Amino acid sequence: MKWFRRKKKPGKELSDKPTLVRSYTNRADRRHHAAYATPRGSIINKLPDKVLERIFILVCPHSQDETYETCEQSSLDDCCPLCDTRDLAHCAQVSRKWRNVAIGVLYHSVRIDAVHFCELEEILSEKRKHKGRFNRNAEPEETPNVRLQLLCRTIRDNRMLGELVEFLKTPYMTRGACKADLARSVAVCPNMRYLDLPEGIFSDDPSCHTLKLEIQARCPDLRKMTYMTGSERSLEQLAGGKIWRNLEVLEFTRLNMDPTIIRRALGSLTGLRALKVTDTKTFNDEVFQHSDYLPPFPAFTELVFENTPNVTAIGLEAYLFRSDTQEKLTSLSLTETGIHPSALHKITDNAPRLTFLSIVESVHASFPALQNIPPLSSTSLQTLHYEITSTSSTNTFKSVVQSHYSYLTTSLIANRLPALRALYVRDSEFPESLIGLAPPAPAYASDPDNFVPPNTFERSSNAPSGMPNNRFSSNNPFAAQASLSPAMPTGMGLKQELEVYSKGLDEMEWNFAKVQPPTAPGRRGSATTARPISSYGLGDSMGKAWAPGHGARRSVIVGNGFGGFLAVPADDPPRPSSSAGEKKRHSRKNSSQDLWR
Repeated sequence: MKWFRRKKKPGKELSDKPTLVRSYTNRADRRHHAAYATPRGSIINKLPDKVLERIFILVCPHSQDETYETCEQSSLDDCCPLCDTRDLAHCAQVSRKWRNVAIGVLYHSVRIDAVHFCELEEILSEKRKHKGRFNRNAEPEETPNVRLQLLCRTIRDNRMLGELVEFLKTPYMTRGACKADLARSVAVCPNMRYLDLPEGIFSDDPSCHTLKLEIQARCPDLRKMTYMTGSERSLEQLAGGKIWRNLEVLEFTRLNMDPTIIRRALGSLTGLRALKVTDTKTFNDEVFQHSDYLPPFPAFTELVFENTPNVTAIGLEAYLFRSDTQEKLTSLSLTETGIHPSALHKITDNAPRLTFLSIVESVHASFPALQNIPPLSSTSLQTLHYEITSTSSTNTFKSVVQSHYSYLTTSLIANRLPALRALYVRDSEFPESLIGLAPPAPAYASDPDNFVPPNTFERSSNAPSGMPNNRFSSNNPFAAQASLSPAMPTGMGLKQELEVYSKGLDEMEWNFAKVQPPTAPGRRGSATTARPISSYGLGDSMGKAWAPGHGARRSVIVGNGFGGFLAVPADDPPRPSSSAGEKKRHSRKNSSQDLWR
């Protein structure tokens, strides 16, 4: 007797769906071969390795990122690093020749991002929702953490790939949560020069002690390190010269340490080229002074000081008197230090190689105009950040800030900064004031063709040849200006095109304006903006103050310098899309777009 009855099979019903008919191919028949995409004798197979390497770099541009910046700060625009890495990995699977070249490019600088910067992220996120993001222990999985684990498995299985890795950049949350995976990855990367580390490494956190020991033992060629509050003992070990002898970039943040120990640590590193000091009051002028018992302060290429009030112009000027420092220093950044803008000329006069200078200060007093301070002068400076603000937000301090910008305007009009190309200021009206203060040369002061009319009258041999012919009467108001006109074009006025980036105190983005020198004598320079400037809010009009929150748009009309106004520029051409494309914005037919957006 059967206890279970067999279920009857349902009858076959006719379906409207088309059936898939597979074609039969005799694989044993060698007379039929699949056609190649390109001929076997194509020139692509004969390309040298250098050309292939260059092509692969263009496929994956972030593979050549050799900057000592974090993953968030070193991201490239208009590209998707994950898609580019995938495309380069597919190129490595084409042939053995391509693989040998592509592997060196793929593992030189490894970058792990949390998301795709293209439309593919929306598709993958939908798939993750249906598939589930939980592991065996019912814990949610983070995608970048899984990518780091896959990288760790790959380079540990093939140690030759680990030797190719020199730069490793991971997201902020990943490097804080995957310390064990970072330690396992670092153990097989002896040529590592930079990798993103959790902040606990910089402050000697006990949770990062194992990772730090692994880095000290396995990565002797590290090029950048940061020391924060709590890592004073590690900095003393650095002064011994036993670890990380090839460091190039150092950062000190909120250190409470004797300046002599800092001096010894810096003196033991011969390859240093950049130093950043932040919120360190113990870092003062004693570090720069000469001592017979301490190694000299290294000659840096880049110096950054932020919130260091004990660093003054006296100590920095003594440091710049050295010839090796003058030949190396090219970038200097000063933010809330003891160096006043009135002492900035001492730095520019003693730094002949300086190309980048930044000073960010909050002042409470006007510029000392009665001390006969010379203007800023430098023949090598190309970029200048002159961001001066007042300590108080009241209108009474507006003239205090304007006096400092007047000093900068005087230096520019005097043509003391001939190589300057980019200027950043915190005054929204600075480009207009730069044009208005430039005294235009009269039309009769010089001839653009240098034409000298012949003198038909006989000149006395005793008369000096250099005596000018004064054709104005004594009471003519242009007589004094004509007498000084031959020497005026030599020094006054801008001689180069200048890009001015201005930003007010209540603005978030920089406004761009291009200041051009006058094209001919008797004409003023002009300032043009790449796109119109607009802001919100109205001031007092007709004695009536507008209530806050009810501001209206105020458009700034830009003049062309000849009594007219500039035309409203058209929309810029579209930017190149990322590797996965970009969605087109929907636009209605016969709709007017806002030109002032």
